[in-house]
Amino acid sequence: MKLNNILIKEFKNGCRKIVLDRGEALNSINLKMSNNLFMKLNEYNNDMDCKFILLCSNNNKSFSSGGDLKELVEKSNSSEGVQPILNSMYTLINLIHNFKKPIVSFINGLVIGSGVGISIHTSHKIISENVKWSMPENKIGYFPDVGTSFYLSKIGAIGLYLAMVGNSINSTDLLKLNIANYCIPFDLFNNAINDLCLTPNINYSNDIDIIIKKYKKNLIINKETSHIVKFNDIIQRCFSTKSKSVSEIINNLNNELLQNKNPEEKEWLINTISTLKNSCPTSICISFESLHRSLNLDIEEILKNDNRIGNRISSRQDLSQGVYRALVDKSYKPKFSPSSINDINQSFTDSFFLPFQDKRNELFSNNKKYI
Repeated sequence: MKLNNILIKEFKNGCRKIVLDRGEALNSINLKMSNNLFMKLNEYNNDMDCKFILLCSNNNKSFSSGGDLKELVEKSNSSEGVQPILNSMYTLINLIHNFKKPIVSFINGLVIGSGVGISIHTSHKIISENVKWSMPENKIGYFPDVGTSFYLSKIGAIGLYLAMVGNSINSTDLLKLNIANYCIPFDLFNNAINDLCLTPNINYSNDIDIIIKKYKKNLIINKETSHIVKFNDIIQRCFSTKSKSVSEIINNLNNELLQNKNPEEKEWLINTISTLKNSCPTSICISFESLHRSLNLDIEEILKNDNRIGNRISSRQDLSQGVYRALVDKSYKPKFSPSSINDINQSFTDSFFLPFQDKRNELFSNNKKYI
């Protein structure tokens, strides 16, 4: 069965295989795809014959490169705004996070933005050795959304670093941070997927784990293989969750640069400071605030905040500027406004999190969570 860039196959053992099939766009997720994913997953959530979901990609280079940015910008400039896109995606994320049955995601290549969203909330996150994982939305005037702050807020300084800077991390990093559960070499993906689809009597999550463990590979996680391990100490110092503001974090980075004598760490500091300088100041401040607020919130409250922020930040020219400079002229030099974090105060940042005056604009206002 095919539903707008999604392939679906049902197996006798209760496996329901969903394949992202928009390879020409590196499986970026548009509104129709997220609507159809929600429709099928909601159906399978209540299907007694469905035992588990298997989610994968048909593209050897990308699990999903994120949301469809062109569609997002077009909707942001329309009369209805981005509400349909955000409502669809965040409702889908909530369903995946609370799904009653195991969802096994096979992740290879690029996994960015919304691609992170639809995989990080699954029960079994299987990665290949080739994963490039990132939440780089601050660079285009958006912010790390899709409920990722539920997880990033729980890994302290590392989570703050990943959300604010948006650097890509690899498979060993994901295993180190427990963002992924297992690594299976990419050339064994099809074997493992076929085994899960065809093995009879899979009734429990443990049955899935037994099959996965037949193919898993233990990656060596050390300073040579993991960016997070290599720079952990300096990340802990500079992105401490005890920091009270973005300005304090940037001061930490600049002070560290003056004092640090390690050549590799100095290069990391220069690159990190440069990335923050060239990212959207509003987005960085929102990311900082979002992670601090999310630590003690459940997934529904986090997604409600994501919806409030997403609708407001999408109405700003920062997003159009960021996407245009990244995808059209490829100069990667957008003109954000405000142009500096020094021009942003706390009340401005707080305004993105405020409940809507019209309650109908709130996420889940129509009680569409999952059935």
